[in-house]
Amino acid sequence: MDKSQSHSPTTSLHDLRFRVVQGVLTTLMVLFGLGVFFFFIFNSGINANTRASFADMITGEAHRPFVTRVLLPWLTSGISALFPSSVHEAAKALVASGGFIGSLLVEYKTPPNFALEAMVSLGLQLLSTQGFAFAFRGLFRKVYKTPPPVPELITLVALIGLTPMLFLGYIYDLPTLFLSTLGLYCIAAQRRKSYFCVLVLAILNKETAIVLAVPAILLFWDLPRPAFKKILYGTLAQLGVFLAIRVPISLLYRDNPGGFFESHLADHIEMFKDYPLIGVISILIAVGMILLVFHKWRQKPAVAVLGVIPGLLLLVLFVLGGITFEIRVFYEVYAAGFLCIIFTLMGRKTSLESGLPAMQEWLDSLSALFGRQVKQPGN
Repeated sequence: MDKSQSHSPTTSLHDLRFRVVQGVLTTLMVLFGLGVFFFFIFNSGINANTRASFADMITGEAHRPFVTRVLLPWLTSGISALFPSSVHEAAKALVASGGFIGSLLVEYKTPPNFALEAMVSLGLQLLSTQGFAFAFRGLFRKVYKTPPPVPELITLVALIGLTPMLFLGYIYDLPTLFLSTLGLYCIAAQRRKSYFCVLVLAILNKETAIVLAVPAILLFWDLPRPAFKKILYGTLAQLGVFLAIRVPISLLYRDNPGGFFESHLADHIEMFKDYPLIGVISILIAVGMILLVFHKWRQKPAVAVLGVIPGLLLLVLFVLGGITFEIRVFYEVYAAGFLCIIFTLMGRKTSLESGLPAMQEWLDSLSALFGRQVKQPGN
């Protein structure tokens, strides 16, 4: 008897157990994603801001800068327009009927005339939550070499870790989380064309998505000897995409009330005066998170470190223009930051191996890049 045949029952049983475990963990990912979605809808106060109400976001009458985050409103309006008036009337009846769907729409601050639009919008946000879970799992698999159950387990932790960010939100927040994570996955997987498609959607959704350009430099960075022109063209292409999208949108809504930046520094100062203990605790938590992210940063994957570096800029913008405790502004760097923190925590007991270049390798290649530039004039 062939030796491989004698082991086939055991192998088959192992494969069956593996598939069962994978199926269970994937189901848990979906369920945890549902939990994040419902927690967000019922606890974030979404659409409560009168300057960015649901109806005004859909009709394009909201204040700036909210009205310029157009991806979800435009998709919602386009999809809703495909349905006949009878479906719109049935959706209106759901709002008044009570029940789970009715209470969900009420919690969503849905005007009766926009009931179907609200249902479409909720569906897109639910897809964004699930999309984040699977995009993060794919990202983790690309960045770290671990046994099969680990990416699913880490993804479950990442979903739970979102909880503190879900107490304040807007309709474009969950798409921001999903598209930023998907963009980082495309960078890790070296899928340049897919990345630019995601970048277009992400910038339509929110202007701060341009921070993806920092880790995206890896798409044009050939180790160990990068070419300056290739990096320059890649960076300029992303800047061109950003300007081609955001300038027309800014002109389109230039007459809307509001502005493109709101100063809330005084609110942070007032919070520290009124609640000094909470302020000190907040600073300690922030410092702790930064230390976890950047501990042994040279050893961490370059895609994770470069992906989280824009978080320092977002931190400054949060202090100057963010509402107190509005940590939702860090969705763009959440996935990258989580990858760095996992490296720090797991590295205390075991070495977390990565299949991608470490930050130190990227730094070493800088000398080759600048050395080549210095030599060129003398040629």
